[in-house]
Amino acid sequence: MTRFEWLGTGHERRAKLFACLAVVCLAVATAGVLAAPDRPRLTVDDEPPENNTYVALQGYQDEGRAIEVSPEGETVWEYDDTDDVFDVEALGPDRVQLSTADEIPDADCPDKYRDDGFSNCVRNSLRIVDKSSNNVVWEYAWYDAELHEHELHDADHYTVDGADRWVLVDMGNDRVFAVDRDGEMVWQWNATETYDRPDGMGPEGDWTHMNDVDRLEPGVFQVSLRNFDTVVELHVENASGDDPDPENREVTVEPVVGPNSFSGSGGPLYEQHNPDRLADDHLLVADSEHDRVVELNADDEVVWEFGGSATLNWPRDADRQSNGHTLVTDSYNDRVVEVDENGEIVWAVETGGLPYEADRVPGEGSADRPTATEAGLAGGGEEGFVERYLGYGIALSRYVLPAALAQQVFVLALGALALLGATIEGIRWRGLGVRGWLADRTGER
Repeated sequence: MTRFEWLGTGHERRAKLFACLAVVCLAVATAGVLAAPDRPRLTVDDEPPENNTYVALQGYQDEGRAIEVSPEGETVWEYDDTDDVFDVEALGPDRVQLSTADEIPDADCPDKYRDDGFSNCVRNSLRIVDKSSNNVVWEYAWYDAELHEHELHDADHYTVDGADRWVLVDMGNDRVFAVDRDGEMVWQWNATETYDRPDGMGPEGDWTHMNDVDRLEPGVFQVSLRNFDTVVELHVENASGDDPDPENREVTVEPVVGPNSFSGSGGPLYEQHNPDRLADDHLLVADSEHDRVVELNADDEVVWEFGGSATLNWPRDADRQSNGHTLVTDSYNDRVVEVDENGEIVWAVETGGLPYEADRVPGEGSADRPTATEAGLAGGGEEGFVERYLGYGIALSRYVLPAALAQQVFVLALGALALLGATIEGIRWRGLGVRGWLADRTGER
C-alpha cells in the first residue's frame, strides 16, 4: 500500500480528508479555549506607566465590572456587584464613581415597566463606592424600559460653591440633568426642547443615544449625541441654581462638530464615544465606527489620527496623558492600549469582558493636556478589510458564547463545515457502495 492508498479514492478520500480537518479544527479550538486567560493579561510592556489604570467593563453577558489594573497587568481592585459598568472615575484615593446598569426581572420592576411590551427593565445607578469595603456610600438611581439603549453611560462630578453636583446623560429619555448630594434635580435639558424626533420613532426608540457628558466650566457642559455623529455644548443659564423647571432657565445648544441632526451626515465622526476637550479647544474623540481615534482642532480639522481596523476595533474612549501619550479603550479587541508620541503601542492589557472606558489613576482632567500639534505627535495604525469583519464576527459571537469560545468561532465554523463535508461525502461514498452491492446481487453489472 502506498502512502495515501489508505484514504481510498473519490468520495471516500474526500470524506476522510474533511473528517481529519474537522478533528484538527476541534483540537485547535480546544487548545485556544484552555489557553485563554480569565483575568487581565499584559501583552505589551515596552514602556509601562507609572500609575494604575481604572477600566470599566461593560461585559457581554452580564459579567460587567470595574477593575484597577497595575502597570504589570495585575488586578489590584475589583467591583462586580452589577451587570454593566460604563464609566469609572476616581473621587479620591479610596473612592470611585461608577455609572452602572442592571437588568431587572419584570416581576421586580415598577408597575410602569412591568407590562410595557419589553422583557424586563433596567435600573440605572450612579454609585460612589468605598474601595476598601466595596460598599456603596451614595447612589442616585432610576428605572427605564429595557437594558439595551436605555443605560446610564456617563456622569461627571463638579462642585458649586463647595456643594457637590453630578451631571448625567440619560440615554433612554434623551436628556441631560444634574442632581445634588440629596438626590434633588437642580437642572435638566431634554433633546425634544431643541430637536424634532423622527416621524414614526416612539419615545423608546434609539434617537440621540447620548453617551457622554463633561462639565467644561461653570454653566457649560459638553455632550456626545452619538446617533447625530455630533458633539455639542450646552450653555445652561442657571446651572448653579436649584430650579429644574425648563420655564425658569434657558439652555443654548451650540454644535462643536458634526451635522447636528439625526438624519444628517457630513462630519468627520461616525457614532463617536467619549469626546475629551484638550488645550486650545482641541477635541480628542473615539471615532468608533471608523475604528480610529482622532484629534480635531478648533476648526474641526483632523490634526492627529490613530487606528484603522487592522489596529483598533470599535474604540470607545481615548484620554491624552500629560506626557503626550494617549490611552485608548479598544473595545472589540478587549484591551486597553497606550500609544506613544511616535504612534506606537508601548503598553497594552487584554481585559476581556468588553471594556467601555479607561482612566489612568488619579484621573486628572484633560483641559491642560498637550495637543498633538504642541507635542509633535505622530499618528499610526493600519486599515484592514479582513480584520474589520473578522473582529466584528468574533465580537458578536461573544454576546451568545463564552468569551474564550467566541475567540475560536471561526476555527469552530471551519470545523463545522469540514464535518458537514465529511458527512455529505460519506453519504455519497456509502450510497455508491450500496448501489454496487445491489448490482452484484441482481446481476446488472
